[in-house]
Formats: sequence, C-alpha cells, structure tokens
Amino acid sequence: MIREVIRPKHTKITINIPRNYIGREIEYIIFPLEEKENDEARVHKSKKTLRGVFNQYADKSKLALENTAWQNHIIGKYKEND
Repeated sequence: MIREVIRPKHTKITINIPRNYIGREIEYIIFPLEEKENDEARVHKSKKTLRGVFNQYADKSKLALENTAWQNHIIGKYKEND
C-alpha cells in the first residue's frame, strides 16, 4: 500500500506505480483533507477519556497497590519459575 499526502500546485498529478502493481487492479482515491489546525482542534474536541468511568467498580482496598501492580506481577511470575 502506498499513501502520500500532497498539496498540489497544478491540476495534473503524475503517479509512479510500483512494478509489482502492474497488471493488477488498483484503486486510487483523491479527496481533500481538512486543514491541519481544524484537524487538530477536531481531535482534541472528540478525544474522550475513560478515567473515572469504571471508578464505581474499583476495589477501594486495592487502589494503593496500583502503582506497583505490574512490577509485582513480573516479580511473582519469574519467582515461580526459579
């Protein structure tokens, strides 16, 4: 797959097709991309977070263990194999 974003200065564009695409069906699509500022603003507006969504299911007695959970898991995993 080849994907390239360009800003054309003329109405004609030349495309170089890889040799292994010759004789095969290919598809090309041309559509305008939103301006970068608008695109970044849209991403920041639509970005959602799951922080706090599952807080109601949290075991409050184990919250203190979260910071070291991965480290403890790895230590336990390789300690069993010794």
